[in-house]
Order: sequence, then structure tokens, then C-alpha cells
Amino acid sequence: MRPESVRHPKRYFGDTYTGSVIISRDGYRAVQFESLLEQDWLVRTDAFDRDLACVVAQPRVDDTDSGGLRYKFDGRYRTWIPDYFRQRRGPPGIQAPMPALVEVKPLIAIYPDDPDEAVRERDRAYVEGKFEAIRLAALSRGYEFVLATENEIRIQPSLQNAGLMLRCCGPTFPVAWEKMGEQAVLALRRESSVSELEAVLPNGMDAFSVALRLAWSGQIVLDPSRKWSRTSTFVRA
Repeated sequence: MRPESVRHPKRYFGDTYTGSVIISRDGYRAVQFESLLEQDWLVRTDAFDRDLACVVAQPRVDDTDSGGLRYKFDGRYRTWIPDYFRQRRGPPGIQAPMPALVEVKPLIAIYPDDPDEAVRERDRAYVEGKFEAIRLAALSRGYEFVLATENEIRIQPSLQNAGLMLRCCGPTFPVAWEKMGEQAVLALRRESSVSELEAVLPNGMDAFSVALRLAWSGQIVLDPSRKWSRTSTFVRA
């Protein structure tokens, strides 16, 4: 079940960047973000999470007035509103996995860097304890808790590759190109390359765009740890 958003991500002060990403794997819905790191998380998730069913920004997950998750930490009850709700599909005939509540945070917020070592250790222990309390509260309500930082999101060149892939996943991509690409891939060796794909496609058809589309749909696999180009190799799925 898709939860509703409890508020629209929008800040009026500070240097926060807001906008939305069209999530191709969720019916081309626009999902909002309120930081560049959140934007990158959405791009990476949409590109590489082929089992993605839906993403909701700042979802209602509890019956509190704010809609946030109620948890107890440091002697009192608090409320946390996740950045995102993420639901994946299960394999055919198998129940979908537990939905996830996602918090996107810069590393400095997880690992405070006070010059005083004692203060730094105290602050880091506080943050660790807070998110452990949130994790347990989420689990008790049937949610996985995911904490995502630059270490999980801004991995290059895969993030750059994700942006390239999403340029070719829209509903306006030529259907004829995709169908011809599917047929051409079957005529190639299982381990092949974009340049070899180009050689068997009709003139005027952009083989790199076709390869990106087929990678998005899961028909071929491009190595995300290598920068994708017109000479990249791929494996037929």
C-alpha cells in the first residue's frame, strides 16, 4: 500500500535545494527531494533498483498528529518523519519484501567532527543511539530502516552512469529502437559490446541509447563500476 506524504519537502531558509525526480519504475511519478544528496539517492534508486515498486517522499507511517514514527530515546518520546518510503516487488508468486523507511543524511551529520575528542565521541554516540532507537521502532511496525550517506549514494562512476541510463528510460523512447535492440542483442554473443551492437543495428539508430534502454529494462547488464561509453561491454541477461 502506498502511504500518503505528510508534507511537501520545502524549506524557506538556508541553502537547501528542492525539486523532484521522475521515477520511471513507479509509473513516472514525480518524487520530491530537499537536498542534492536526496536527489542523487532517487536517481541511483530508480536506475539500479529493478524491483522498485514505489517511492514516497516524507510518508505517513504512524497515527501521530505529524504522521511520523514515534520512538523513545534519551528518556522521552520523539517523532521521526522518514525522508522516503521504499517498496520493492517480490519475485513472481513470492510475497514482497519488507518496505523500507529511508533517511538520507550527509556523513557530517552521522559523524560529528568536533575538534574536542571527548565532545566528538559523545556526539557520535548520541547520533548512533538515536538511529538505533529509530531502527528498532521501525522494525516493530514492520519496516526496514535504511540510513544512506554519501558512502552509499555518491559512488562513481555508477552515479554518473545512473544519470545516463535515466535519459533513455522515458515513455517517449522510440518503441521501434527498443524492439530492434532486443532482436539485435539476441544475434550477438552473450558477452558483447556497444560497438558490436552498433554494427548490427540499422543506420541512424543510436546504439549507446539503445544499450542504456536495454540495461534499464534488465535485458543486458552494463558494469556500473566502469564508466559507460560507446565502447562499453555488456552481458545479455
